[in-house]
Amino acid sequence: MVDNVIRSVTIDAPAEKVFSFLNDPTHWMLAFPGDSEVTEVNLKPDGVGTSARWSAKMFGINMSVTHEYLEVIPQKRIVSKASVGPVLTFSLEPVAAGTELSVEQSFDIHPPFVRVPVQAIFARWSEGDIDALVANIKSLVESGVKAVTEAEMAKLPHTLTLSGEISINAPVQRVFDLVKDPTVWLGPEVQITNYKPSPQGVGTTFEAAWKVLGLPIKTTHEYTEFVPGEHFTSKAALGPVFNVAMAPKDGGTLLRMRSDVVPANWAEAAVDSLVIKISERSQAELLAHIKATAEAAGGQS
Repeated sequence: MVDNVIRSVTIDAPAEKVFSFLNDPTHWMLAFPGDSEVTEVNLKPDGVGTSARWSAKMFGINMSVTHEYLEVIPQKRIVSKASVGPVLTFSLEPVAAGTELSVEQSFDIHPPFVRVPVQAIFARWSEGDIDALVANIKSLVESGVKAVTEAEMAKLPHTLTLSGEISINAPVQRVFDLVKDPTVWLGPEVQITNYKPSPQGVGTTFEAAWKVLGLPIKTTHEYTEFVPGEHFTSKAALGPVFNVAMAPKDGGTLLRMRSDVVPANWAEAAVDSLVIKISERSQAELLAHIKATAEAAGGQS
């Protein structure tokens, strides 16, 4: 799985000044908001091979990674690979107002499997982190101070998200009538019990049980939003908020399914990230099954 995040900003400074700032990893590593430090800095004359170790706290747990520059083109681009985590690409382009900086974080999650939860957390928290990094690089280059502080970042919830969509050759109402049933949108691997539908949709409750790596998990759900033919939201007592939405597209339906969870601590973050990682393939298969079922129902009518 690859997660890419790209952010761009115009910096009121020439490309040479921006590149000089980025060429020393100490500068941009400390541009991340929060309590962090940079050690073991090893600067190479040509840039390639430059490395540094970045350490920070997450949920009170010390975490650290080593970055190494894989590609350095003066005034144009720096590519830095983390020992565990993302590849960061800094691209510079001169513009009338100064320099346009683009920062891309690409993330390829791969074995060993034990690293997946940590990698998934880095990848799924990347948007807020990269937003803050880009804003701080701009501010530090221009004025020497950070724009986004640790306190401001602490106010932002770190949400882990799993989402997917599929186009279905069936009318919206048929798709909605099919997927509003929790046995459909949660899939056959989840056992649904104590299903109590509400006439209005909102207030519908049920219990869901399934296994992750052989461990049983059970929670209650409640539909907190319900707009017929459009979307519904289901809140789990333990775990994510699920949103299932659909809209007309090319004579059929675009079905979107999304789940969001805000972990309260490191242990929850690791478990939730692992669950999301495991769920990605099953969600794609589930969407394909819903598509086939909805389209087959049309042929039978």
